[in-house]
Parts: sequence; structure tokens; C-alpha cells
Amino acid sequence: MADQVQQGFKRINFFKGFLTTEKDWNDAERYHIDKRRLHNRMLHSPGIVYGYAGDLKVTARARGDLSVEVQPGYAIDGLGNDLMIFDAAIRNINLEEFRLPQTVYVVLRYYEELTDFIAYKENLEYKGHRRVLESCRVELSQTEPDLTREVELARVYLEKGVNRVRDARDPADPK
Repeated sequence: MADQVQQGFKRINFFKGFLTTEKDWNDAERYHIDKRRLHNRMLHSPGIVYGYAGDLKVTARARGDLSVEVQPGYAIDGLGNDLMIFDAAIRNINLEEFRLPQTVYVVLRYYEELTDFIAYKENLEYKGHRRVLESCRVELSQTEPDLTREVELARVYLEKGVNRVRDARDPADPK
């Protein structure tokens, strides 16, 4: 649906005797996904949704090294994708990957992964993935985030000789 010019949203209509196909079911799923993303884009702003879990708060780890910890939370990207982290995520900053001085962006990025593969022994023509996992990744980036596809969680400024990450004195006005 998203690739072609739409005249509206077309949803599946079941009736007695209707024989569904793989395409019918995938179209039905696409309809609901597109509607949810439209709702998210039009009625909510992209970014962190405060009030869920740890609000995706990013802090320096107490170990005094070059790592940050992202708390669980929920966000919406510019395409309307739901981005949710259920457990704290730790990211280590490898200085060899960056040219100092450098600002490193901690971002959240949506991805999908096919899961639950099944192949029927009786007929190997019938095989495929039964589920699609919608998830997100916490990533470190050298470039400013593409706000359509990423949600910026934090910025870390790295200077030559840096050996640990510190929390900002004022997260609303980091320096």
C-alpha cells in the first residue's frame, strides 16, 4: 500500500465461501500496520513517549568507562513505528571507530526480522516464517540522526584522551 498512490484504505471483507490466500492475510496485516503508523504520525509527535518504564533515559555507567546505559522505554519514529525497549541496554563506545573530537549520537532505530521458520516434512513446498518481529536497536552513530527513521536519545562529545563518559550536569542543556 505504501509504495503506490492510495485512494483510501482497503481492508479485507470476509463473506461465506471466501477462500483466503497468503496475499489476503498479508494485505489484512498491512492494512492494520499502515493505519497504526498513520495514527502515530498524525496524532503523536516523533520522539520519546514519557511515562513508560524508564523513559529511555541514557546515563553514564557507574563503572567509569566509555559506556552508556539506556533505560527501558517507548518512542515513536517519524514513520510512525513503535520503538520499545523492555530491558536496559548497554552500549560501549569504541574510540577506534571515531575520529576525535567527535559527537556520538545514541539513537533508537526500528527493524523487522522474520522469525519462527517452519517447513512441513510432508510437503517442503509449504514453508516459511510464521511471525515478523517488530523491534528496535540502540545504536551509536557519527552522523546526526535522520529523524524520520531514528529517535535521538543522547549525544556524547568525545575529546582526545577521553577515558570515561559523564552524565550532563543539566540533561535539558547538556554541555
